[in-house]
Amino acid sequence: MRCLESAEFGASVLIGRETGHRTCANGLPATPSSSRMLGRFYRLLALDHPVLCQYIELMRSTSVENGVIIISEHYGVSAADEVSKRGRLDLDQILCIARDVLSAASYLHERQLAIGYFSLNSILLPSNDQVRLSQYGLYYVSGGGTDVLHCIGLPAYISPERLMLRNGSGLSSRKSDIWAIGIALLEMIMGVMLYNVWGLKQMIAVIRNCIKKAVNGSALQPLLAALHINRVDVSFVQHSDLYILLEQMLIIRPSGRPKAKDLLEMLKKVNVNESNRISADNDTVPCILSAPTKLQGNDFRSARSSTKHSRTIIERRPLDEVFYSWKLSGCSVESILMNHGILKARAPLNTLPLVVVEECAMFGNESSRKHKRNLDVFALPSNNLRERFKSVDPEKFTMSFQLGRCEGDHVNLPAVVKERDIEYQTQRMIILSRLIKASPYKRHRLLDECGVDVPPLHRGLIWACFLNGHIDLAQTFPVIDTFTEQTADRQLMVDIPRCHQYDELMASPSARSMMKRLLKTWLLSHKQYVYWQGLDSLAAPFLLLHFNNLPVAYFCLSSFTSLYLKNFFLKDNSEVIQEYLVVFNHLLAFVDAHLYSHLLHMEFSPELFAIPWFLTCFAHVLPLHKLFHVWDAVLLSDSSFPLFIGLSIMEQLRPRLISASFNDAILLFSDLPDLNIEQVVQASYFFYKAIPSSCTFRCHASSHVRKVHKMERLSVSQLKEFSCPRISADDLISLIDCDAVLVIDVRATNEFARGSVIGSINIPPVTEGTTFDFIRSLIDDANESVKAVVIVGCINVQRAIKVASFYVINGVNKVCVLDGGIDSVKSIQRLITIPS
Repeated sequence: MRCLESAEFGASVLIGRETGHRTCANGLPATPSSSRMLGRFYRLLALDHPVLCQYIELMRSTSVENGVIIISEHYGVSAADEVSKRGRLDLDQILCIARDVLSAASYLHERQLAIGYFSLNSILLPSNDQVRLSQYGLYYVSGGGTDVLHCIGLPAYISPERLMLRNGSGLSSRKSDIWAIGIALLEMIMGVMLYNVWGLKQMIAVIRNCIKKAVNGSALQPLLAALHINRVDVSFVQHSDLYILLEQMLIIRPSGRPKAKDLLEMLKKVNVNESNRISADNDTVPCILSAPTKLQGNDFRSARSSTKHSRTIIERRPLDEVFYSWKLSGCSVESILMNHGILKARAPLNTLPLVVVEECAMFGNESSRKHKRNLDVFALPSNNLRERFKSVDPEKFTMSFQLGRCEGDHVNLPAVVKERDIEYQTQRMIILSRLIKASPYKRHRLLDECGVDVPPLHRGLIWACFLNGHIDLAQTFPVIDTFTEQTADRQLMVDIPRCHQYDELMASPSARSMMKRLLKTWLLSHKQYVYWQGLDSLAAPFLLLHFNNLPVAYFCLSSFTSLYLKNFFLKDNSEVIQEYLVVFNHLLAFVDAHLYSHLLHMEFSPELFAIPWFLTCFAHVLPLHKLFHVWDAVLLSDSSFPLFIGLSIMEQLRPRLISASFNDAILLFSDLPDLNIEQVVQASYFFYKAIPSSCTFRCHASSHVRKVHKMERLSVSQLKEFSCPRISADDLISLIDCDAVLVIDVRATNEFARGSVIGSINIPPVTEGTTFDFIRSLIDDANESVKAVVIVGCINVQRAIKVASFYVINGVNKVCVLDGGIDSVKSIQRLITIPS
């Protein structure tokens, strides 16, 4: 992304056409034109050429139906301004502009993109050696004009073939762009703009006359003759290389016009000395861009009078970062446009039609529902942003990665507050962008910084770094046939149109098409997996964050599923899912025995509500804006972290669950209430650190774990006999060293006398009630001091399982069973003692 430097932000408005049929054949609402334009816009973000103005964002209007606002790089001086002010331009400047514009056109044409909307106002002049092409994306975004109510093009620049189709609203082509550029080149040479010479009807009549009187198939000579009749003060010497170039560009038949890359070669042969015979009554105009004093009256130049440190902070940052900061500074694009009359909101009552028939087809009062066509770029003021950073100490944005991370005052603030703090977000974007460039060498520092928070603008790149997406993806992205129909196509056709449709981009046809390709690529490259409902929701975050880079989205999805959801999408995944749910249920008993017992009494098992949670890592149940924060935390942790997210959600729902009936619980989980995601994430981190890692041991887990534990691999049926998690010998040692455990040995007295864990209490096999009463005070003390209660048995674990289950049912938290019993720690001499 290009840096801000002297640029400003420009806003263009497109008003979409109303949808004739409000529902599709599948019963879903018809896609509005604004959604279609949003989906196309993302292709423009991937364009990178030194002459093209960078597009930054497309936002849907909230006050005008189907209205969209396109934000782009903008400058205050255009070629049209200079022609209006000075008349004929200097030949060197004309040739320089022509080369740059044709270079940009050739770049677009190679990517099958037509400019469509072009004029001298589209040629911006940032400095004395730069040219920028603006408004080149309006035609493509509008679907060639099919999604808007008006023609995307200006009469003076529309080619003859477009004029012949629907009065100029016909589809544009690459050869149409050559005609428009030729007209602009002629205007710079002659020093006049055609729309100042003729009106709309006259312009069309002149073009028709030029078609009839074309010389050598070109409209140049009759056009010059018609122009000379109206403006006798201009003339053009015909015998020149430049005349031949223009003649080729203004050939009537599109097939006869050269390509942009051919015109670039022709420009190299233009004889400057000969072409300088272009005559005029006045002297040769000096270089328009060599006198900066002439440009001081423009608004965008006045913004450059900021202080030195302001230029360092703002002007050296990428355009997308600066615009993100611009929005945080309190500016609203839509409000600014409405205040200047660019957008006009009308009361809905005044726009009602006279007749509505069938599927909301409206007739009458059309004028109140139409908006005036205005495709000009409006410069957005940036004074607020620049003034804000004048008072900021530059040292605040200077940091060294060789030193330790300095925690500021914002660390403990809520995420909502931090995301709206302009200075904090700017600092975070500077830090994270540098660490991303240094990945994977600064991976550990990147993990530390993201533990504080993740800037939304850099979330996609950060996730790719976490998931090892830094490899040369263009070379390794599988070339797979995703067009041939597959077994999963029927289900994809049903699920994708319903996937996160509240999101503006996901509701666009472009997103649906790319989602289908992404999922089919993943399925075809992972033959062992099948499509399970919810996989589309799982892929949606990666598609949104890497919309213009499908290979990165694919590798992020593949890496994420292999690390966090290993074997979840097997055709027979029952054993994997059931094991995950049993471990989750054990963890719930560990942290909240009362809630576990209540759900167990109701026979309300995790199978009734938690499968969509873990199968999609909450992507199927959480809205995207909340899911992003959850996955920020997940990607910083191991594959067990989703279990703790589930625990945190249960704890947040506890007040309603603890008194709920079975039917109430079903209704609660069928439509989750609005969760406080920041509290969920914080509670998850607490559980993640407090619960021994071996309690989350699973046979089917991936290798992405905190610590590898050597534990007995039990079947699902064996795990279901437990009412609490198992703990490994290593974790027991750590708890004993920290004095954070109460060890209860449930073996027979004679076995206990042969050797036991140091500090353990022996409870011989008697009735559970007597046992519980005997040590109730000790267990209460352990719970108050947040100590784990570890049950130690022998090889036959049935006695330990029975005692642990009794304690859990009676409301004892943090109960777990030592995996392998006493035999797992017998070889560790410092843990074993023989009672006297």
